[in-house]
Amino acid sequence: MSPPAQRVPSRQPRISRPRGAGPCKTCTPCRQKKIKCDGARPQCQECSTNGFSCVYAQDARREPRPSRARVENLEATIAVLLDHLKACGVDTGLKNWMPAPPSGDEGTSIMNVSEGYEFDQSIRENARQLQTPSSTSSYRGKELHNGQMGPPTANAGEDMGALCQPTNEMAILPAARNDTNDSSTGMSPCEARVAGAFHEDGCVSSVHGLASILNPTSRAQHKKNISTMGWKGESAVAASKARLVSNAALQRQREARLHRQPSNQVDLDGCDRDLACHLLDLHFNRQHYAYMISYRPAIMESLISGGGPCCNKLLLNAIYYSGTLYSDRQCLRSDVSDPTSMSAHFYRRFRQLLVDELDKPSIPTAVALLLTSATLVSQGKSSAGWNLSGTAYRMIIDMGCHLMLGPDYGSLSDLNHSQLLRWDLEQEMRKRLYWGAYVTDATQALYLGRPCMFATVEARVPLRFLDTFEELEEWEPYLDPHAAQQPPPYEPRPAHALSTFSWLARLFQISTRITSLYGIQTIKCTSEYLREQKHSIECELRDWKGSLPAHLRFDPDTSPTPPPHQITPHTTYHALTILLQRAFLSEGHLRRHSTEESRKESEQLCIHSAICIQKLVRAYRDSFTLRRAPFLLSYAVYSAVIVILRAERHDRGQFKATIEFFWTCLSELQRGCNFGLEKPLTVLREVVREFRAGAGASCDGAALDLDLERSLPSIQLHKPQPESPDYMLGLDTSTVLGTGSPGFCISLSQLESDISHDALYGLFAPPQLFP
Repeated sequence: MSPPAQRVPSRQPRISRPRGAGPCKTCTPCRQKKIKCDGARPQCQECSTNGFSCVYAQDARREPRPSRARVENLEATIAVLLDHLKACGVDTGLKNWMPAPPSGDEGTSIMNVSEGYEFDQSIRENARQLQTPSSTSSYRGKELHNGQMGPPTANAGEDMGALCQPTNEMAILPAARNDTNDSSTGMSPCEARVAGAFHEDGCVSSVHGLASILNPTSRAQHKKNISTMGWKGESAVAASKARLVSNAALQRQREARLHRQPSNQVDLDGCDRDLACHLLDLHFNRQHYAYMISYRPAIMESLISGGGPCCNKLLLNAIYYSGTLYSDRQCLRSDVSDPTSMSAHFYRRFRQLLVDELDKPSIPTAVALLLTSATLVSQGKSSAGWNLSGTAYRMIIDMGCHLMLGPDYGSLSDLNHSQLLRWDLEQEMRKRLYWGAYVTDATQALYLGRPCMFATVEARVPLRFLDTFEELEEWEPYLDPHAAQQPPPYEPRPAHALSTFSWLARLFQISTRITSLYGIQTIKCTSEYLREQKHSIECELRDWKGSLPAHLRFDPDTSPTPPPHQITPHTTYHALTILLQRAFLSEGHLRRHSTEESRKESEQLCIHSAICIQKLVRAYRDSFTLRRAPFLLSYAVYSAVIVILRAERHDRGQFKATIEFFWTCLSELQRGCNFGLEKPLTVLREVVREFRAGAGASCDGAALDLDLERSLPSIQLHKPQPESPDYMLGLDTSTVLGTGSPGFCISLSQLESDISHDALYGLFAPPQLFP
């Protein structure tokens, strides 16, 4: 009998640890020193002896390897980023870093390999072409030509393209600025999807963002819509530019028919032909250059053709109404003795037509609202003008004019020449409407002392105008054949309309940062932050002035006087310098954040800017008179005279001639287009009276011209008491221009009360709000 089989013990099943769950057997210090580790926990012998921090890291060898799909998605993402950096002009030094796709994959995109990472081939293509928004630091010290950053060229003024600008600032807050939020570049397809911008006939037809119930949730639907637009390249941009410039030249030739042989189909809405042509010529000679909002070729073509999509009766009456500000014809006055009675008929007609046009948003209607708004503000009807401009801003957003793809994008469908021209005109009008609204908003914010409502909107509109016909067109003052007096003789000079307006828009980008210093949120900011913001804005202003192209520079002492719209940016620059510095003066609401030395420096900068304004305005006045000067020039004169009055308090008699000059200029401005200056000039009259009373009978200000005082109605205003230590502070800009009531208290509660109850920085605040 065989012995029983020996029982073999069963093998214990191997328990595998989960991958990646265990730590390394060697601590990190021993691995770095490449010595044997005993693996003792919580501290090995080597680390315990030498006092090292013993750490056992996770065993990376047991980590799962990434899937092929994830690797390909990461490669695709990096490719997009590198292409975008390459389009921005950043050399990464990485070339051909990604291996070529395997055979058979050439016709497919590596971006569509995973449901978790959905990409479009269009994203990669668009990232290759889009330019990055320009930051403030990248802008400084560089010239702009044809939309590109680079050194200036000899013919920079002949082909003005894009002008990049820094970010829109909604409000100054104690946080780092985001310089990448630039509205001067076009949208990318990804931004178009987030913004809910849908295209129709090559233009944005509706805007409903992802938060809206009206926004289609289907990504495929958006992809189908955006696929109608594609990158066309710079050759397409050049073709569009050629079509627009040639069309502008042809339309300018056709305008002569309106004067010589008017067609029966031209509908002037009941206005006499001669008067209509007179007002149209005045508009395109002056106000048109201030905002560049009325696109002349499209408007005149629609008008001459008997009606069209670019001009309706509302816009026609808005042009009539704005033109009356610049006309000297007595027939426009309902009361011959009252210059403010001009244009009453056109304004009534405008309001009558507005009721129906509000239900039909269109570019002509938005332009009409903005033009009438600016005219009302000039006439002193600030509330009506402010409300109309607000309606225009919402209409512009409703039509999607604040969102556009870059100029090198276009419709992928085959279009004939006339269809391409219509698309070019539509794009050009939309760009000009947006930037005209931006400048209108920033200008009225300064003038009225109110926060920007449209300039802070998130937008993507290229500041690149393709119709450059007006850039080198000769400009000369309009001569009315029926006028008794003609302006001084002036040799025609190039208008440089596009480059001037582009640099003015850049300047107003800086102004939105300056005006934010006058908001009540500044009471929460630290001194270090406010000083940093002040220094940053000062650098931007210096860079703006230093980067001006040669054809826009103007020295009143040595250079011939350029057209009036080229002088306005220079006076605005100095007015903004005063606005920035005066908040930190001894009477400013931010004075506690400045030192005695910095206050003296700010005071000298204000005086220097005021003297520069005097020279610029004198050149303007000698060449064109102040009859048709814009209210932005009035704002600069008003800012300068306040600074000089304050300086005269310390240096008796030094600025007597300067004060007399500014006083005369304000009087002439009030008798011209800007009779809406009545209220701020009355405030200034009170300030001068206080100044003279405080200085005594020997005050040099007694020689000031009092004709303006007699021409203004008597308005009762609160006046500082002579015994008050803040009595003479009524001469400061913070009093008259509305940065706060005289004699700010140091307490935060009083500071907040002053700013919240007063206009921010406008001309219409009384000298003292609190008795």
